[in-house]
Amino acid sequence: MLFRFDTIGHTRSLMNELHNQLANFYEEDARVLNQDRCWVDMQEDEQALTVHADLPGVDDEDLDITLQGEVLSISAKRQVQRPDGARAHLLERRPFEFTRSFSLPTRVDPESVRATLKDGVLTVRMDKAPEIKPRQITVNVG
Repeated sequence: MLFRFDTIGHTRSLMNELHNQLANFYEEDARVLNQDRCWVDMQEDEQALTVHADLPGVDDEDLDITLQGEVLSISAKRQVQRPDGARAHLLERRPFEFTRSFSLPTRVDPESVRATLKDGVLTVRMDKAPEIKPRQITVNVG
């Protein structure tokens, strides 16, 4: 009796299995790594620098923002309350604590820094230092 072995089909099946295993590994790894991460956008216009940071579940009293020279630091802590005696079926939300620091691309006026936290998004606006802002120069004729 002769058996036919489908080499291409078997290879494709092994490749699919490897792909699925790697996808599951990296998806889980990315999910765990990203839970303690603060996603940030920094934008600049002629007048100011603005930083937006996603901080879901962080209360304003668990947030610390400092500006030292040209380095902005954001520290936050999220606490997750779990009822005593409750049976958990799924626990994906975790408490976390982190600090991130950013070198600012230009000097800012430290007295102008304003921060707001709304719907889990922190917005920090910093006016540029007066000597950095563009200035219109009037030309005198004569």
